[in-house]
Amino acid sequence: MFYPAGRDDLSGMIDQLLSRSRDVAEFRKIIGVIVPHAGYIYSGYTASFAFNAIKKDGRRKFVLVGPKHSGYPYGTYFYPEGAWETPLGSCKIDEDALNYLHSMRNHIRASAEAFGEEHSIEVQVPWLQYIYKEDCEILPISMGDQSLERAEELAPVLEGLSQNRIIVASSDLTHYEPARMANAKDSDMIKAIESLDVASFYTVMERINASTCGYGPIASLMLLTRKLGGKMKLLNHSNSGDSSGDYSSVVGYASFVAYQE
Repeated sequence: MFYPAGRDDLSGMIDQLLSRSRDVAEFRKIIGVIVPHAGYIYSGYTASFAFNAIKKDGRRKFVLVGPKHSGYPYGTYFYPEGAWETPLGSCKIDEDALNYLHSMRNHIRASAEAFGEEHSIEVQVPWLQYIYKEDCEILPISMGDQSLERAEELAPVLEGLSQNRIIVASSDLTHYEPARMANAKDSDMIKAIESLDVASFYTVMERINASTCGYGPIASLMLLTRKLGGKMKLLNHSNSGDSSGDYSSVVGYASFVAYQE
């Protein structure tokens, strides 16, 4: 539903998208990125900026944080074992990260069920497999409850994992509004995200009645970035109308990089 099912077609699509954004700046120390999770034909160009930034970093372990669109299970969960399979092969779950989480006493629990029928993390995996030819590892984390409280609980966990891993926060922005209105709302969201003021971020969402679907992962990365003295920079913004030509009802997409100077 979100990318080609054939290995060659998927590889070709990712290669073409990455080639269009290969001139993205290089960042000295990446903390994480924010990437959209729609079908590649709609959000792939915007996502490619973040993955090109990751490609220039070179680390091969990633914590993928995504929303659970159904909201169930409601808590915060990590995938417990094994590997995830895509048309590009198998991507191993990071066992060192699993051991770290098992050693901690926090609200995050293991659950494979939390990742069923959910695309927000899955669609990020082929990008990493293409860049690293399967030589990478992931730790998927699902947020059903995306409240500020849950984000504040997750951020210290991400800090403990971030020394040799890149955090990938998955979210689209405004959903199903005319492009002019969606772009205006997205602009408010982008300013709030770049400010790293998480309380303001939640206030802005409430004020504009935001339909941003992965605000919990975004907030968690904002909190981590602020704690580490980093910055957040917008890499690209677009909406689905840029691909479909229909601007009457669009979904907004943005990619950001969080980094230390």
